[in-house]
Amino acid sequence: MVSDDFAVRVNGVSKIYRLWNSPRDRLVTTVRGLLTTLLPSKSEWNEKQESPNYRDFYALNNISLDIRKGESWGFVGVNGSGKSTLLKIISGNLRPSTGHVEIDGKVAILDYGSGFNGEFTGKENIYIKATLLGLTRKKIHERYQSIVEFAELGEFINQPVKTYSSGMISRLGFAIMAHVDADIIITDEALAVGDVFFIQKCMNFIRAFLKKGTFLFVSHSINDVLSLCQNAVWLEQGTIKAVGPALKVAKAYLDKDHTSHTKNVSSNENESLQAGSNENEKPVIVLGQPALSQSQTQHLKDARSANPTRLISDSTLKIPVFDAIASQDKGGATILSVTLTNEKEEPFSQMIGGETVKLTVQVKAESRLNSPVVSFQVLDRLGQILFSDNSYLITRNQPFEVDQGDTFSVKFIFQLPLLPPGNYVFRILAALVNQEGEAEILHTVPNALAIHSVTSGARHGLVGIPMHSIKLKCQSVANGE
Repeated sequence: MVSDDFAVRVNGVSKIYRLWNSPRDRLVTTVRGLLTTLLPSKSEWNEKQESPNYRDFYALNNISLDIRKGESWGFVGVNGSGKSTLLKIISGNLRPSTGHVEIDGKVAILDYGSGFNGEFTGKENIYIKATLLGLTRKKIHERYQSIVEFAELGEFINQPVKTYSSGMISRLGFAIMAHVDADIIITDEALAVGDVFFIQKCMNFIRAFLKKGTFLFVSHSINDVLSLCQNAVWLEQGTIKAVGPALKVAKAYLDKDHTSHTKNVSSNENESLQAGSNENEKPVIVLGQPALSQSQTQHLKDARSANPTRLISDSTLKIPVFDAIASQDKGGATILSVTLTNEKEEPFSQMIGGETVKLTVQVKAESRLNSPVVSFQVLDRLGQILFSDNSYLITRNQPFEVDQGDTFSVKFIFQLPLLPPGNYVFRILAALVNQEGEAEILHTVPNALAIHSVTSGARHGLVGIPMHSIKLKCQSVANGE
């Protein structure tokens, strides 16, 4: 049995496949085995075989791993390293050749579309798949409406699944999985499905689950693993190459992959520098982003830095944390509208990076509010906050009150960073900050706006900075310059 502290224990697990020399060898060996079973007196047929006509391939070789309850683990490695095989064995979908796995808790696999019957309606498939995942009919009935609302299928829930698009099937599969009270969630690559807003709903669920459940995640994206996982396992040719904190394992994995390439590049660079060391003229090289620079009419300076001494000297200043996942809306305010425009007040939804934009949020007070705060957060496809800001420092220095029924608006004017191509979502929150500096969330709009980044200079990290220019000047030591 698994101890109380552990959700998964993998003990000496191996998975062995036979790789036959040819289809004929496989057929002959199978027939010989059948004849030996049916005619024991002819067992010498197998003995006449001089050498095996196959070789053993170890997809996994003596894997042992302990995963504690509540931990999140990422599994990295090249294709064929054994990542998916290991998770299939942990989930019970594949038997190990040797060793055993102990599980403590209900396991759910993010496979979305499997287990559906195309001839049945979405409603009927909810009852079928949820039953397979361990829910009683009574619990399914209690959660049915919540599943339907999560999937956002509307009247199509009563139509045959064979009429659904692949995205609709994935929505339904995720919605069911999110309601089965799993203790352990296993996913192989796929994390979230659907449009940008539904993806954020999926990621909100996963991030909330990370705070209470055990999460096992196979991915080729190191950034995704670092974003979602505390620990990681690096598998190579069916064996564990490294195990430990996600950042250390990721670094070891990337260093191994790029060491030889880096050495070659460094060698070539040194040769180039030596070849050019006799040149007397050292030009000034200017690298810029002319299109980006021309689109900017001004370089913004944070207005709150007008009196930085006051902020630095205030050691008691505590910036509140606006946690939309951990906090429940208390009510007392309603966010009425959110708009994003460019400097010409035109609607803005497609970015390059470096543009100056205006984010305007209008809020209605449902009760008398003392210095309410508005916050915005920009999230990537994994629900990770890339950057955010709020009006706290302004309202702290300039307190104001809003009577019940009145409205107020907050306008943020800022310059966008560089973002990798893709879709991003604005999450808007209205809150009050108590005397302890803690935010009390009044209302949250999780998917207020979406923007699409079409090009970017960001190559490393989560965001890049709008670069005005880069100047490089080389000086000749020989000329004393």
